[in-house]
Parts: sequence; structure tokens; C-alpha cells
Amino acid sequence: MLRLRMNLEDLAHIRLGRPRMCELPVSVQAIQQVSHPYQRLWRSGPAVFPRRARRLLELVPAHGDVPLFLAPEMVDGIDEAIDIVQSTPAARIRAEMGAVPTSTRHRRSSWVDDLCRGRVETLRELGTAMRAYHDQVMAPLSLIHTRVVATELSRRSHQLATEGIAAMLNDLHPSIRWRSGLLEVAAGPVCADVDLSGRGLRVMPSVWPRPGVALGWSQPTLVYPIPHAIWLAEANTTYDGAVAALGETRAAVLQTLVQAHTTTTLAGAVSISLSSASAHAAALRRAGLVNSRRDGQAMVHYLTPLGLEVLTASKQPISDRAVDAGKQR
Repeated sequence: MLRLRMNLEDLAHIRLGRPRMCELPVSVQAIQQVSHPYQRLWRSGPAVFPRRARRLLELVPAHGDVPLFLAPEMVDGIDEAIDIVQSTPAARIRAEMGAVPTSTRHRRSSWVDDLCRGRVETLRELGTAMRAYHDQVMAPLSLIHTRVVATELSRRSHQLATEGIAAMLNDLHPSIRWRSGLLEVAAGPVCADVDLSGRGLRVMPSVWPRPGVALGWSQPTLVYPIPHAIWLAEANTTYDGAVAALGETRAAVLQTLVQAHTTTTLAGAVSISLSSASAHAAALRRAGLVNSRRDGQAMVHYLTPLGLEVLTASKQPISDRAVDAGKQR
């Protein structure tokens, strides 16, 4: 358990961050997990892992820690990211690779040992792998990824403004808990108490399947997984359970409210009348799937955590539901 101690100055400097090239290594992990929406999106296309990018599979396991030197902080372009990664001191590469579990499928080779020694040829090959992965895997998915991040940041900004910091932090992930000046993050085997001492905290949604904290960045950053329902809604995955349970129009209203809407904008987004939008929102509110609050003369509607769970469950493939049911027995 990682415990972050935060004072009033830290709370005053909490801000939302947009992920950039730091998503490259964590997406390599996500793409190795069959149940992750990012992998499913990739599978919907050619789904061929670039041959020149396969070295990344030796560095990034399917589960567990990801070497942070592969995730440069707040860098937008692949060229700059490669330059920063190739400039990483060998001692740091050795230290971070030592903490990464070895995959049984992609056993560590002598190439990794050479990388840990800082061999120029090996670093150049790593840059080639990063570029191939970016161009052939990340770039084709970038439009959906951008929409997903924008939707999640919009949702969290609204929650922060209407419900406050504590509500937002406690709603990010079951492994993240805020109480009495202490933010607890179940981040794998890491166990430490860290006083942020007024440095503040960047809160950033990510492709990464589990929460983590980047304390080595210039701005301490809490990374949390984007909810599956956001991926599913933005990828325009067809409804199944939600339509069957709620009806087509009400299911469309539920999906639309992944982002906050007034009754007027909701009606326009779903192409229904104002009275119908109000009635559907009221029904979903009674079911605990939607919250509504008054903002001036307008009523603003947005999903509850239960609403997000319903979206996730309703869009989960039947085969996955069977597996999940088996695990619960």
C-alpha cells in the first residue's frame, strides 16, 4: 500500500492531467490482456503486432510494474519520447528492469542485458521498436483514445466542481481511497509513506489496467484506469443488455450521459423531445443510474458509478460474462 500524505497546499494543487506519450508502455501491457478494451479495439483491426516492435514485449510484462523510463513525462511527440528514452542512464534502466517481473511467454534475452548496460546499438533498436509500435498500433487507435480521454476528463472535471475533491478521489478506482489527509493507493507490492509537502498531485486517466503513482516525475502523478464503460461508449460498441433492459432510447440516453448534459443538450444528442429527455433522465435517476442537479435555470444530468457499471456489464461479451461468473463460483 502506498500512502500519500497531503496538506491543504497539496489539495489546492490537485489538477487533472492528459496522458501523452507516457501511454506507450502501459498500452503495451493493456494490449497483452484479453479482457482490456484497448486490446479489443486493436483486435477489431488488422491486429498484427509489428515485428520490429517485439522487443517491447521483453520489457513490458502482461501484468505488474512497467519500467517508468519508457514513459517520459508530458511528452507529446514520438520523436521527443524516443530521444528521452535513449538518453536514459544505464543505472536507471538496470534498476527499473530489476523490478519488472519476467514474463513466461517473453523471457528476458541477452538483448535486455545489453540494454541495461546502455549499449548504443541496443538503445537504437529500442527506438525503432517504439516508433514501429506507435505508428502501427497507437496511431490507428489515437482518435478513439483521444475521445475516451476527453470524455473521462470532462466527467471528472464536472465531478470535481459539483461534488468536491474527496468524492472524486474516492470514485477513481476501488484501490484508491482518500480519508483524513491520506490518499491510499494499492499499487502492487509497493509499501511506503510519502509526504507530498505541498508539491500537489496530478490526477491522470490512463490505458494502464491498474492504479499507480509516478513519484519520480517533476509533478507527482496518480494514474488510474479509465473505466471500461467509457471505452465501450466512445468506441460505439452496440448495446445488448442495456437495450434489452431499458429499451433502445433509454439505453441511448444512458450512453450519452457518460458526459454531463443539460436536458436540452441531451434531447439534441439523442434526437428526442425535451419532455422525453426529461422523462428518461428522471426514470434513470429513480433507478440510481443517473444524478441530476440544477445549474441556474438548467438541469444537468450525469451518470452515477452504478450507471457506469451497468454500461460495462451490458456491453461485456457473453463469453467474458461466463468466465466472470465462473470465477465468482
